[in-house]
Parts: sequence; C-alpha cells; structure tokens
Amino acid sequence: MMELTLAITPEQIQDAKRLQAEFDSQKTYNKFKCTTNYVGLLGEMIFNQYLEEQGVDFRWVEFNKTGWNDPDFIIGGKSIDLKTTFSDVMWIQKEKFDIYLFAQINKTESELTLKGWLPKEEITKAKETGQGCKIVKRGDRKDWIFAPIDMYNIEWLSFIEDGE
Repeated sequence: MMELTLAITPEQIQDAKRLQAEFDSQKTYNKFKCTTNYVGLLGEMIFNQYLEEQGVDFRWVEFNKTGWNDPDFIIGGKSIDLKTTFSDVMWIQKEKFDIYLFAQINKTESELTLKGWLPKEEITKAKETGQGCKIVKRGDRKDWIFAPIDMYNIEWLSFIEDGE
C-alpha cells in the first residue's frame, strides 16, 4: 500500500500543544478532552505545510472553530476531514465531508504517515452493510472503525493537484 510519510519537528509539537491548550480553555465544545487532543491539530499543521510545499491550491479551515460543521481543508472543491491519531485505524462517528483522510503519528512523534482515504459515500455504504468497517459502542456513542487495508491508497488522491 502506498503511504506518504512527513517529518514532524519538536517545535511543531510544542506549537500544536500550545494552540490546543488555548482552544480547550475556551470551552466552546464538549469533545472528550485528553492529553493527546493536540494530535488532530498537529496533523493539520503538518499536512498544511506539505500542501503549501507542493504548491497545491487549497484552503486550511481555521482550527479554532466554534462548532464541528466545517471541514479541515478544502481541496479541488472537496471538503476534507483529516483524521490524525496514534491508532492503526481511522475512527468516524458521522460522516459529513466529501473525503476522510487517515493519518497516523508514530510513537516517537517524529513522523506523520498518510495511510489512506475514503469518500463519504463509501463510508456510508460500509456502515449500512457492515462490510469494510467495525463498530465500537461505548455507552450511547457509536464509532465506526476503518483499517487502511479497506481504504484507497494515497497515490490515488486525485483531488490533490501538484499545482503544475
């Protein structure tokens, strides 16, 4: 499977932790808080830098949002939600954006690896049929889990143009 690995600097980790702490102090949301909440922002920062370096025409939607109705990125007219985690799988509750891009940060936090992606329609279909995903229930909450083996390779990210 084709993947894309990007370097992470200690300064980027510090910036992500600082910005996440500022965001958490606003208490404008009820998302589960933990010591690793910053990894989502860190993933966005690294991916944003990569897109800029590649000359891609895109927009990074401001991280400090008041709600969860905006995507992380808009590329080629498509809304992109970057799911960054230490986990080996992508977790989704409700799909509302065009593309879900799975990124994993290694245990030493020195690399971010883009592992795969899925369009919203295929996530919906997998959830309806139970094929290509697993369900995890925690109280009233349901999460669907997608493994990279069930995703499209990064090389097929046709919505990312190289700017040439």
